[in-house]
Amino acid sequence: MRFRDRAASLGTHRYELVLDVPGDRVRENDRAVGVVRVAGPRPVLVVRQDGDPGARLPSVLRSAGLGVEVTTPGRTPASLGALDAFRAVVLENVPAGDLPAGAMEALATFVEDLGGGLLMTGGKSSFGVGGYRLSPLEPVLPVTMEVREEQRRFALAMAIALDRSGSMSAPAGAGRTKMDLANLGTIAALQTLGPNDELAVIAVDSAPHVVVPLTRIDEGGDLGGRIESIESGGGGIFVDEALRAMASQLASTTTANRHMVLFADAADAEEPGAYRTFVPGLVQAGVTLSVIALGTPTDSDAALLLELARLGGGRCKFVEDVQQLPRLFAQETIEVARSSFVEESVGVRVRPSLVGLGDLSIGSFAGGAIPPVGGHAIAWAEPRASVGLALDDETDTPLLSFWQRGLGRAAAYLGEVDGEFTGPIGGFEGFDELLATVGRWVGGAESVEDVWAEIRREGHEAVVRVELASGASPDAVEALRAVQVGPDGAVPLWLERTGLREFEARFPLDREGVYRAVVQAGADTVLRLAPVSLPYSPEFEPRVDPGEGRRTLARLAEIAEGRVDPPVSDLLAGSRDSLGIERLGAPLAWAALLLLLAEVAVRRWGLRLAAVGRAREFALDGIQRVRTAVRRGRRASAPQKRDAEPRAGSQDRPTDPAPPPPSSELSSVLDRARRRASGRR
Repeated sequence: MRFRDRAASLGTHRYELVLDVPGDRVRENDRAVGVVRVAGPRPVLVVRQDGDPGARLPSVLRSAGLGVEVTTPGRTPASLGALDAFRAVVLENVPAGDLPAGAMEALATFVEDLGGGLLMTGGKSSFGVGGYRLSPLEPVLPVTMEVREEQRRFALAMAIALDRSGSMSAPAGAGRTKMDLANLGTIAALQTLGPNDELAVIAVDSAPHVVVPLTRIDEGGDLGGRIESIESGGGGIFVDEALRAMASQLASTTTANRHMVLFADAADAEEPGAYRTFVPGLVQAGVTLSVIALGTPTDSDAALLLELARLGGGRCKFVEDVQQLPRLFAQETIEVARSSFVEESVGVRVRPSLVGLGDLSIGSFAGGAIPPVGGHAIAWAEPRASVGLALDDETDTPLLSFWQRGLGRAAAYLGEVDGEFTGPIGGFEGFDELLATVGRWVGGAESVEDVWAEIRREGHEAVVRVELASGASPDAVEALRAVQVGPDGAVPLWLERTGLREFEARFPLDREGVYRAVVQAGADTVLRLAPVSLPYSPEFEPRVDPGEGRRTLARLAEIAEGRVDPPVSDLLAGSRDSLGIERLGAPLAWAALLLLLAEVAVRRWGLRLAAVGRAREFALDGIQRVRTAVRRGRRASAPQKRDAEPRAGSQDRPTDPAPPPPSSELSSVLDRARRRASGRR
């Protein structure tokens, strides 16, 4: 069936065909999925909080000759098919919590396995303070957002109360419960704290249970093991009990910075008590309160949790996907520690690695005279990352870093491009040139002339063909590699040479879904091929050729140097007339019923017919005789071991005496017991 459609945008478009076939017993092949890729010059996608297409960064990229699209965080593509329309994605100071579910996972695959690009810029809604610590995007970026001791300015005492009510026993995937994910979130907070910080952990249902009393991190021993042992109980969480237990723990500390985190189900938070007077009293004493709520703002107890965070001077974060709990706990710890964003002007130094991004025509870069930034996020360069700009401070923070990640590219600029903390560097004549160069680098090459590649489906197999141009360098052949990304993830492909400059790889399509392939022929040459799809599972594909099975058997026999036995011609020869068995149908049915009743009588009611008993004993005796004969035959046929020649100086060891044969009295007892047991069966 052919039809015509007009696509509204570039990228991969998915089509689904469903047939309504009355009486069809195999419904699994009445639905098919196909994909079509709309090709064209791919733009760079800029994600901004306000979605302003006329902002500084989109305008700079557009003036550099790059196609640009601008969107808001909530409309960020969350699938590989949608991301296929773009060369690169820029996250300009947007929090991780505002991105759609699955967007970060898709972006990570887009970069590592499909050769896409990613640029993240700084601000108070990005990097660690924006919730990207322990997110799927952190391993892709050239910086790590862990909190190191050298960036801490004061110690922190934190108390965490975890909801351990019955609802937390619900499964959360991968063999884990919601309670397990809450425990992992608390461990993420523990790992974010420094050795001089203090932590208390309390599990709460209708009463508080102190799992970890307030303990200094470097003196606590196996705190993570104790946290992992928390299990869900019953009932709901009593909020007042949780608040008072956390306050009691923090009352003993001398640390000035004190913070409480309440984790509760937004649909099952009970007994808040006199929180409207108790929580403001805590704030006056220097203790703040944040809430991590499992659920949505529309749940029955969401208003209470929001008010608790407001009265406590903290934040209320709602989460539906429990898999995000470790990231949210880490984000809350970073925010309260106030150690991941610096609101001060800092100078900038040029590093030699900056030339790896491309030519920068402004001479000031060569001289190293870069104006300072007004503020910056704190992160640390990965060991393999290249640092182009560094901050002139004692921590040597990487202001601009970049690297090749998998098949793609990623860059991180810790300063704010256009905002309150941009600073004097924003007026530098080479700043726009720098942004454009970074944008072109993460976007990669849009057109490739020396490499041609395609993918197509041949039955249940996908075939990737690659051809290098005659002028291709030997390095291109050495760097040639391919990866396929299917329903089960990314898998490297083996490219086999089929000609002087031609290569081929095949991989099975064993599951319904969309399969993509990427070919790399050097650091600057990455081709994303058009995807192919398997419409439905192969097991439900009807056989169009009735002789296919016969030919398959013949081929297997030929490979094994044998034959199909018996031949199909002999198997199907002779009369097809019935042997008359249908005439015996009724007598056989009555006989089967009588045998069933006899079996019930013997087994359930203990009845035992003499003939049946004798027949059974005769059969058992025959079986025993056969077993004895077999054992004797094995002993007779077993090869005799040669006596080893004694070594010089060795002494002969006496052999162990053979065990005596069992007495006849014991044998008779065993035989009688065996017969009685067989009679009861």
